[in-house]
Amino acid sequence: MNETRSAEPRSSDSEDAAWVTIDTPFGASELRLFLDDVERLYRINSYLVFEEWRQTGANQFRLKAKNQSNGRTVETDLDVEAIDDGILVRYSDGLKSSTSFRVRAQAPNLANLIVTDDYSGTPVDQREARIDEVDRSLAHWGKGLHRYLKQWKRWSWLPGWQYYMRRVWQPMKPMARRIVFLLIAITAAEFVVFLFIFAIFWLELGKYIG
Repeated sequence: MNETRSAEPRSSDSEDAAWVTIDTPFGASELRLFLDDVERLYRINSYLVFEEWRQTGANQFRLKAKNQSNGRTVETDLDVEAIDDGILVRYSDGLKSSTSFRVRAQAPNLANLIVTDDYSGTPVDQREARIDEVDRSLAHWGKGLHRYLKQWKRWSWLPGWQYYMRRVWQPMKPMARRIVFLLIAITAAEFVVFLFIFAIFWLELGKYIG
């Protein structure tokens, strides 16, 4: 499997959109299925600290979260529409008009995910006056999606791993995820040290027994 990478977001010539292209370890059909869980897509963005996420109708959701990239609280309805190569999420409030998630096949078993934030629904003068509301988390979000997809490909075979990621990791706040990661890393390090000490003890004991 090829190494995956995520690119930095780029603005369009008209400065009304920015996008990030993410190489993934999945084929187009598998990646398209991944987009069906809209909540997961947004939860992966660790710059969003969720206060509310609920489904309000068929393909409609309510989102309230603190965006740590600009210090703003996002409170909007989401209307999700299936498009030929992915999904389009429209926002009822805020500077950003929509976000699209598009799948682009690269090889028989590999595809890219292109995430685009579109601001074209807001007049130019308002965009300039409200520049501080621009979502600056796109690059970080792309890296998070890249990392998540790579881990999903690598570990989804492990019993209980998918359940943990969906039911435990996904609802956590970003700070809680970091704390859990540190606890796991510390526990793993302690276990390695224990095995090292035990191996030395066993070798020394073998000398006396021998």
